[in-house]
Amino acid sequence: MKLKLIAFIMCICLLAGSLTGCRLAEQIEETVSILMDGGLEDDYEPVATNLGNTDEKVIDVTPLPKVDIEPEVEEQVIVIDDGESPEPVDTVDEYGEQQKSTDAISDITLDEMLKAERYYAYHTLKDDEKKIYKLIYSSLSTFEGKTPMPTKDPKVIDNVFSCVLADNPELFYIRGYNLIRYERGGIIEKLYLTGLFTMTKEDSQIHKKKADEYVDRCLAQAPQGTDDYEKIKYLYEYIIRNTEYDLEAENGQNFLSVFENGRSVCQGYACAMQYMMNKLGLFCIVVRGVTNNNENHAWNLVKSDGDYYYVDVTWGDSSYDVKADRWMASLPELPEVSYEYLCVTTKDIGPTHKLENYFPVPECTARKDYYYIREGNYFESVDDSRLREVFDKAYDRGDSIATIKCSDPAVYSDMKNYLTGESRVFDYLRGSKNVNYVTLDGFNELIFYL
Repeated sequence: MKLKLIAFIMCICLLAGSLTGCRLAEQIEETVSILMDGGLEDDYEPVATNLGNTDEKVIDVTPLPKVDIEPEVEEQVIVIDDGESPEPVDTVDEYGEQQKSTDAISDITLDEMLKAERYYAYHTLKDDEKKIYKLIYSSLSTFEGKTPMPTKDPKVIDNVFSCVLADNPELFYIRGYNLIRYERGGIIEKLYLTGLFTMTKEDSQIHKKKADEYVDRCLAQAPQGTDDYEKIKYLYEYIIRNTEYDLEAENGQNFLSVFENGRSVCQGYACAMQYMMNKLGLFCIVVRGVTNNNENHAWNLVKSDGDYYYVDVTWGDSSYDVKADRWMASLPELPEVSYEYLCVTTKDIGPTHKLENYFPVPECTARKDYYYIREGNYFESVDDSRLREVFDKAYDRGDSIATIKCSDPAVYSDMKNYLTGESRVFDYLRGSKNVNYVTLDGFNELIFYL
């Protein structure tokens, strides 16, 4: 879930500024000043002000309802008498089918599989927790029934279960687990776990086939022979352009919502990104936490060319803001993709995302694959030649916008004055007599519509 309106969603909170081709500043309709809740300021609402008009518009921004992204947990307590043994009994699932499987995974096969880096959460566990992880994974992946746990601590099971889901988006048919506690005199003697399945094993195979057909179509167009960044960017854009944010999305907590229906919430976006990254042999896990508006949220930790970065596909999708429709007519065409959260550092994402993970993650400090740096749109000072490159590149690619990202508020102020205050933006436009633009104060960013 998102706590604020970002990048292009931010655009809903403004009226487009307009410049004419004239160099006379007094004939220029001033840029719009946007106050965005980007986690940098507290307790203020987005305000759209057209400085060329005395009317002020205040946009009512209502937080979206919370989405529960944690697995469901059911508990069953069985009290046993003295002399009675806490032995397992057969269980029947919600479909009326016996939940016992003959497709058990051998320890050797599982050990080999879990050596891969993609099983990141598994590698953060202690040896006794890894044993529990393997039991839970085997039980869920084979639709096994009642599985004994080698611990009497429900908290350990809960943490390890979350690690299993974090590593394995292909367990899309799991909504949680049922923990059966055998107690004698109030003391736990034995714990058994049963997965809570959303469908039968046969149905899961049908859905898996459909999902893989979607993924195959996507990956067939993925960049070949390029570095990790280009592939990550491609998947980020592909998911966003083919998915709408929808609180009512079916299977919103797993990748089926993206692959089958093209409508999802944060957990679905993150799981889809992870699954496709893994298919390309790239490192990606789902991490969870809250936004600075205390909304539950899920996003990704990725590795690009040896360095860790955060990626938030949900916040990159302008369809996130379901409140925007009534303002669309008064705005320039909204860019489909926001790149504010493509390959960012821990420091970058910290003001708006707070981790509440069950396993530790590395600090993300690298900057070389941050979108704006990689694309050449990041400025630490006003630079005429580089500005020309940004606009020329946008024109040559047929882009509808040119974005200028500034390193800090001081550079942003200088850039805004240079491009809009002095109307120097017309030095870089190809014959345009006027231009619509957006200034994003909370992000030190300017967007010009070409």
